[in-house]
This record gives sequence, C-alpha cells and structure tokens, in this order.
Amino acid sequence: MSLAAFVTDADLNILDEEGYEAIIHHKKEQLDQMGEWCTRHHGESGLSQACLDSTTTAEMAAEGLLQYIKKFAPERRTALIAGNSIHADRGFLVLQPYKPIIDHLHYRIFDVSSIKEAARRWAPKETLKKIPRKQMLHEARADILESIEEAKFYREAFFLKKD
Repeated sequence: MSLAAFVTDADLNILDEEGYEAIIHHKKEQLDQMGEWCTRHHGESGLSQACLDSTTTAEMAAEGLLQYIKKFAPERRTALIAGNSIHADRGFLVLQPYKPIIDHLHYRIFDVSSIKEAARRWAPKETLKKIPRKQMLHEARADILESIEEAKFYREAFFLKKD
C-alpha cells in the first residue's frame, strides 16, 4: 500500500530527513480483499483512501525507490536493507516490480528485531526498561523512523565501548 525508506550512515544518522515515500494506487476491489484488521486500521489512518486517490503505480514506486537508494549508494551490493522484521519486507521486495531494488542492495540484512530478541533474553532488566516504546502506527514512514531509533538504542547499549 505504501513504500518508504530512509538512508543512514553506519552510525545510524539519517542522511536525508525527507526520505522516500510513495502511496501506491489500489483499486477498491483490491482493498476490499483485506482482512478485518487491515480494513479497520488502514481505513482509520486514511491509507486506504490515499491508495484509492493515488496515481502512483507499483512500477513507479519501485523505480523511485531504486533511484533514491542509488543517490546515496550508487554501487551495487553496498547498502543493506534494515528494519524490524525486515525479512517480511524483503519477501515483498524480491517480487516484481521491486526485484531490481533487492538486486541492488547487499544480500545481508540488518534485522533490528533480531537484536531485540537477543536483548530480551540476555540483557539486564534495567537495560530492557530503557528500550524505546513504539507508537504502533503501522505506517511505513513512522515504523522506519522508530526502527532507526531502536537500533540507535541497541548500538549505544550493547556495541559502543563505555569510557
């Protein structure tokens, strides 16, 4: 329904605050096939109506995202796809028209959820209490920004040397 991306450096600093976002056109018949949760949530958030109103095709969104990524990472296999449960997003992106995006990115992924699960099992309770809380908006742009903040927390908590 929507596609968004932000590019960061290795220290998780966002390189372009605007990022990339596209709302992909869907016909009413397609939206009517959504499950109850999706129908309610995306209806209340306005995403369903935005998809009906959009003139952006999946092909246009895919090409726009690829060009956005290439602006920051022109060389193939250098940029990682990252986020929470990013394998689920990758599952969509391996299909057309998105496959050229995956082909441009590195084969490795940075899954913030994997770090979260390790932290839940092995981190001190005091550290767990400090994990940033999510708003659970389930909107592409907001979810990505929350994933970046969460990754920054884990980086600081577990991977940087304390002086």
